[in-house]
Amino acid sequence: MKNLEGKVAFITGGASGIGLAMAKAFLKSGMKVAIADIRKGRLSKAEEALNSPGNVITIELDVSDRTAIERAADATEAAFGKVHVVCNNAGIGAGGPGHSVDEAYWNQVQAINFGGVFHGVRVFVPRIQRHGEGGHIVNTASTAGLQPNPGQSPYCTSKYAVVGFTEVLRTDLADENIGVSVLCPWFVDTAIFYAGMDDDEEAIAKRRKSFGAWMEKAVPADLVGHQVVSGILNDEMYIFCDGGQTRTLIENRTNAIYAALDRQFPKET
Repeated sequence: MKNLEGKVAFITGGASGIGLAMAKAFLKSGMKVAIADIRKGRLSKAEEALNSPGNVITIELDVSDRTAIERAADATEAAFGKVHVVCNNAGIGAGGPGHSVDEAYWNQVQAINFGGVFHGVRVFVPRIQRHGEGGHIVNTASTAGLQPNPGQSPYCTSKYAVVGFTEVLRTDLADENIGVSVLCPWFVDTAIFYAGMDDDEEAIAKRRKSFGAWMEKAVPADLVGHQVVSGILNDEMYIFCDGGQTRTLIENRTNAIYAALDRQFPKET
């Protein structure tokens, strides 16, 4: 897509953090935006913060429910017409080792972090194909979908799945006038780090302090929103949010893969 003016975007996990930042960036680009989120209270706050009457609707949504996403798509089309940009962004943070983490918890993480992406694609891609005006899908993964984070097996597994699914989806839709990107943010200061704190400012401040120097390196959510708009306009496969730590993480993993190849299949000298 070369122009977002007058187009419609649908964003899951849109009431805060990266999702809300995307909504801000899309509105600045002249789009109408539907923001969906499981947290009803935050939806009303987000709508107030965006302050763009007539250009924003909010939808309470559990992305693990395929039927609910169908209803959300219907509601968006009823309000704004054809949907062009879909950001499957909803997700939860999750820790625990793969060999011992609670299985129900594991399944919940996969249902939201990957299942939400899968359902969003299955619901919206056929609708974009039918209207024939083209579009773009942005699936939110993480740098944790490109390199392993110790103690985060449920999260990393779900994000690795999002990366792989998106890479294949881009090839599948290459001739359909539908762009596909995977968003791989590093450390962004969002509500995912303050789960269960219900906007308790004192508790959030303590949690932020506990991150120490890491918090100083955090990328602002609004910068991520800007990067998403740029990524769509430039049809980027991978959308990153910083060039420092992300580059180091990816280089470390890639170098480890090459080193294994060199050991097992030494280059001829």
